[in-house]
Amino acid sequence: MKRLRILGSRLVSHLSSPSKLFQTFIMFYEPVADEPVLAGSFIFCRAHGCEFCHECFSDHRFTNNSQIMDKLYAAFPALTEAYFMDRPPISYVFDKAVARTSQHSRKLLEYECKEHHTLNCPTCFNWAAIAIENIKRQAKVKNSKVIPVDIPKEEKLKFLKSMGVDLSPATRLPNDTMERKFRCAIDASQSLTTLIAKAPFDPSNLPLWSKRLARNLCNVKEGFANFQARLEGRSNAWDLYENPFMDVRQTIMGLANGLDNGVKTAIIQDKETAYAICIRVVEIYMLNDETPVMVILYCRGTRDSPAYETFDWVQQVITDRKSPVLKVTATPEEQKLLLAVLNANARRLSSTYSVKRNPTGTEATFALSFLLPLGPINQRDIARLTHHTGCVVCGGKTVSKCSRCLAMEYCGAECQRVHWKEHKPTCNSVQGGEWVEITFSMYPTEMRLAAAKGDKLCMATLNNMSQPTMDNTKIHSNEDEPPLPPNIHSQNLFLIKMQRGLAPGTPQIMIYDRTRSIEAYLCHDLDSKGHEKTMAQMHTGQMGLKIYRWAKRTSGDKLSVCLNKAPPKDPQW
Repeated sequence: MKRLRILGSRLVSHLSSPSKLFQTFIMFYEPVADEPVLAGSFIFCRAHGCEFCHECFSDHRFTNNSQIMDKLYAAFPALTEAYFMDRPPISYVFDKAVARTSQHSRKLLEYECKEHHTLNCPTCFNWAAIAIENIKRQAKVKNSKVIPVDIPKEEKLKFLKSMGVDLSPATRLPNDTMERKFRCAIDASQSLTTLIAKAPFDPSNLPLWSKRLARNLCNVKEGFANFQARLEGRSNAWDLYENPFMDVRQTIMGLANGLDNGVKTAIIQDKETAYAICIRVVEIYMLNDETPVMVILYCRGTRDSPAYETFDWVQQVITDRKSPVLKVTATPEEQKLLLAVLNANARRLSSTYSVKRNPTGTEATFALSFLLPLGPINQRDIARLTHHTGCVVCGGKTVSKCSRCLAMEYCGAECQRVHWKEHKPTCNSVQGGEWVEITFSMYPTEMRLAAAKGDKLCMATLNNMSQPTMDNTKIHSNEDEPPLPPNIHSQNLFLIKMQRGLAPGTPQIMIYDRTRSIEAYLCHDLDSKGHEKTMAQMHTGQMGLKIYRWAKRTSGDKLSVCLNKAPPKDPQW
């Protein structure tokens, strides 16, 4: 189970005694002696660069609003001054500002923007525009019934990589494309389209879950990794707080383990108690014999925003000694990914589905969602999510290719220049290579020989990304050999994996690309020269069993393969 710890003493040291609640908040909001900082015309806390800060016991919105009240009224004429006093605060301005000592006061730090080195930069420090945009975003989120969470592009790339979807750090894919890939990855990790055919989803139509153990989702690769870790004396193959996706999976397992012990409430927070998610599991339903659905009420509290609801909820659940609380330590990144999963699922719930909230009203603003077991994304989905048409950098319409390798397509010179540093090792890896044309078959030798004799033979393919039941293993019969696959790569180079069988003698070699658009076999009886040359390269690959090579489709059943040149690193298949 995941790491557990007692909630920060500043918050809960006296929460069990309501008469000392004020004393508790004094401890939690211990003021800092430092003066605030000035960025543009706005004041922020010195420690974190926030308008509102629980840790610094500060709220500068009243002062700052005096600078922009006319613009707020112009943008929202129907709103009141009281509403603007409680607008979403502007936070963490140090991401875009750098300090310099004020000419008027040594205690007051002034900030200039990092981009233009300007003290009152009208572009970077346009606080009125930012405040107005925050108000619009808050209104939009309130209508969507999810908890707002900002995940910048860099974090999306990190989350996708932790899920096995490794995109180029230099990618310029549009934000909506990145968001779509991110949501699709979340869906794939839950096998959502397989388990829940269509939205909206109403869990109340399902039977209740019994206390049978749910399946621990993993694949063969993870199973071997955990087995190796235990041989080395480690409890897990992945250290905590290094892979956000693995951490979220462990958190969900921790919630499930807590439910088995009668614990339905949880507080998930980071070590610095700056970010927290409050959770209550309402009910557990049975999606199928192996898959539970946890219906969740959840809310978020952060250092830089008012969190009166979460304070009241925490006070209630801790003072109610009849209801034990699960405390989980999670990094801010892990919490963001968990919120992204919860928000994605919340949007799929039926609008008519509702649950009973606590009578005190502390859950009135909590969002409603559900959780499914998370597992590794299968190989086909990884291929689909890492593949995109158009320019390899931005996805735009292509007008040129790399003249050296012809493998990468670009929308223009700028994207090609940006991508060159990353592409250079790959480009060099095919220079001066030996290109060998091979003939492939859609079936291995045994299947073809059995068919020639009139015998029926069936086969199934498993790989290290397969899950026992979530991956629908295809069973093939030699009665109907599949047709040659279409050439989706046209004249472009693409990577293939060439993997030998374990049988002695002259085993067939399986060939497939990342998208599985081609799954074929190189057999000695059909192409002895190509087979022997490929087998001669196997010792250069992992455990002498598989190699990755660049290839080009030259005709229906033929590939031209650069056999003696490997890519700079093995792709993540």
